[in-house]
Amino acid sequence: MRLTPIKGPVFSYHANRSVRAGGVARSSQEQIPGNVSRSRRNWRHWLRRLPAIAAFVAIALVALLSLRLTNNPKVITMGGTGSQVFLRSRAVYESAARRSFASFFNGNKLTVNTGKIAADLRRQFPELKVVSVSLPFVGTQPVVYIQPSTPRLLLAGGSGAYVLDGNGRALISSAQVPNINALHVPTVTDQSNLKTELGQIALPKDVVVYITEVVGQLQAKGIGVTQLVLPTGTTELQVHMNGVGYYVRYNLHGNAREEAGAYVATKQYLESKHITPGSYVDVRAENKVYYR
Repeated sequence: MRLTPIKGPVFSYHANRSVRAGGVARSSQEQIPGNVSRSRRNWRHWLRRLPAIAAFVAIALVALLSLRLTNNPKVITMGGTGSQVFLRSRAVYESAARRSFASFFNGNKLTVNTGKIAADLRRQFPELKVVSVSLPFVGTQPVVYIQPSTPRLLLAGGSGAYVLDGNGRALISSAQVPNINALHVPTVTDQSNLKTELGQIALPKDVVVYITEVVGQLQAKGIGVTQLVLPTGTTELQVHMNGVGYYVRYNLHGNAREEAGAYVATKQYLESKHITPGSYVDVRAENKVYYR
């Protein structure tokens, strides 16, 4: 019996099964498990980073909140409230400070301009001697420190009556002071009728010092002053007093203490002699007193 060789590939069940199984396995590994595996790896990656991301967001949020500023600043008087004289109601200063922080740029620590806020408040209220602004390192409430000037005189002239400080600077119009009599400062009438500008020097400092010294010396001796006058074009101060029908002429360039003392001595002498001047007593000349 003769065997004839078979041409072509010989079918083998085991070999074909192996090929099909290998092909299917490779195909499945390339198409399905690959995408799932990458997705799982990405998810695990972000899951591990989640605590760090949450911590970063929390820190950033705290930082942003700490930079915020409220528009309700705390107003503190330097030197203590008992030693200061407020020419306006305290609520006026507090309201102005709140408005200063109401703008967008002044609502956070990065863009707030504390120097401009202080300068604006000083310009708005010339009676404030010092204004400064402090920002909290921790917290959101700014602090505004104010120090009012001490009023020394009330100057009445052609442009109205103004409160002056010790430097002769016009602080505020008397019409804006709720209780002007509570200041207990001398009132001086300027007959030159020069215009007084708010925030500017209305009288030289040495004149203010001279007038307050004369008034203080007379009051210390129980002599009440009713009127102070600065005549036009002179260096004279005329002082009218309670209980007498004359006035006293002082030299603004003289020594206030000595001239006030000379008048007190002269007053005592005149009263002892029952002499009443009809017009004035003049103490402007050094070591001499005249009366008329």
